[in-house]
Amino acid sequence: MAAGCGGDGRKPAKRPNVLLVSLDTVRADHLSAYGYGRATSPHIDALAAQGVLFDDATSTTSWTLPAHLSLLTGLEISAHGVCDDRLWQQPGVEGAPFEVPFRGTFLPELLSAAGYATAGFYTWKYLEPRFGFGPGFDVYERLGLSVYSHPEWSKRFEALRAAGAEEELRAWMAESPELFDDQRPTAGEAVDAALAWLAGRNPEQPFFLFLHLFDAHDDYVPPPPFDRRFTDPAYAGPINGRHVTSPDSPVRADMAAADLAQLIALYDGELAWVDSQVGRVLDRLGELGLRDDTLVVLTSDHGEEFFEHGGKTHRGQLYQESVHVPLVLAWPAGLPAGRRVEGPVGIVDVLPTVCALAGVSPPRALSGRDLSGLARGDEGNTPTDYLTELLVFPPGQDAPLRQIGLRYGARHALLRRAPGEEPRWEGYDLGENPREAGAGQLAPAGSPTRQGLEERLEAARTRIRTVRDGAFPRGKQAVPLTAAESAELQKMGYAGAGAGGGTGSAGAGTGRLCLDGCIWPDR
Repeated sequence: MAAGCGGDGRKPAKRPNVLLVSLDTVRADHLSAYGYGRATSPHIDALAAQGVLFDDATSTTSWTLPAHLSLLTGLEISAHGVCDDRLWQQPGVEGAPFEVPFRGTFLPELLSAAGYATAGFYTWKYLEPRFGFGPGFDVYERLGLSVYSHPEWSKRFEALRAAGAEEELRAWMAESPELFDDQRPTAGEAVDAALAWLAGRNPEQPFFLFLHLFDAHDDYVPPPPFDRRFTDPAYAGPINGRHVTSPDSPVRADMAAADLAQLIALYDGELAWVDSQVGRVLDRLGELGLRDDTLVVLTSDHGEEFFEHGGKTHRGQLYQESVHVPLVLAWPAGLPAGRRVEGPVGIVDVLPTVCALAGVSPPRALSGRDLSGLARGDEGNTPTDYLTELLVFPPGQDAPLRQIGLRYGARHALLRRAPGEEPRWEGYDLGENPREAGAGQLAPAGSPTRQGLEERLEAARTRIRTVRDGAFPRGKQAVPLTAAESAELQKMGYAGAGAGGGTGSAGAGTGRLCLDGCIWPDR
């Protein structure tokens, strides 16, 4: 039974319903709930006012697939083992079928075993079952499919193109133009499906509902009126939110200040649009009389870059604009209202926290910690290190550029190690420089600072190996990405997705952690 009481002294429900909302590509510092100057998130602001906002939540990386596995398993990337989508292109070790080195138990599995009805509605490929997602859900459905992603429509599309049937293809496009727009908003479709499921569920059974909304991801094309919510009506430049990652993109580091302002305004419009869809769900919970007894958890998988450190979009680095994400917990019957919590927490903490509030036993092997006492003010924010990890493959390289972030106290240290080069550490004091503007403080080899960072990293390596050894092995065999799947990923800017890159001999059986390059050769 969940302990504690709500902010008004009411006794909490024995088992709350749970709504977990993941807003893809949402950086915390662009939400008005986090002090942003534009009113991008009025519904999230209201949710935070009804619950607990964590000022300083950290993801485990800067892209969707491994971050969501961390969110739903409570494991760091090196603990769950999925570091890169190239894992689905490995040829195997000595010709044997390749097994993705994935471990972990999903939150819906735990809640389903405890009697919860479970449903998940998501809007992007990286959350598909082929990447390991879906266990524990009674219903798990992707919304917002187009001809580029639907398993049957894509086959018909490719067949018509191959046959040169231009007239039939044009007729299909005229009949269903929305199916050919891979940038159309999809959040509304996911919310519609979630609300329909809520209406048809057994009201006597507690529920776990997972909702993933993708629209803040590039391209930045919010629907009306959000497309003009923050843009300059006098702007006449080339930026329309599209073609952000195309080879001829006008979105460049040397773009004019007005162009960059327009780009950010369109991104902010996407945030306001997604926030409006969150509001629809919260309103419906209220109409159904479920709001007081529903634990709402709202977070994101990663942020977004606007050239703060030279790049755009995401999956390129681990600075704050990429890994600082929102985290809000609201449960009127069981948590206080209007509370803000300072100090580092992480998306790996979501699973153990939900389990604690729902009275469900978590797995023994976890990276995250229970934040319920901290949310209620019963305890302080004890010092905990949070680890971020990212592999980036330079063109033509089998070995990755490894990037690691260590968040401890008010410090953020970043390690960059390119193949064949010495590691490079830089650090920031986020109390003095929360946006990590400018160059960080370097930690040269042999310095006390460098020694301290390497000791922290080694402690993390030891801890993660213990957690990984105790986590449930999924034993999922990799089925290589098809050409159509690779094309879908590439259309969204994942230029190297599915391109191979795995010709090394390290293999899954070596026990390498992702922070050590995962299965990739080190040279």
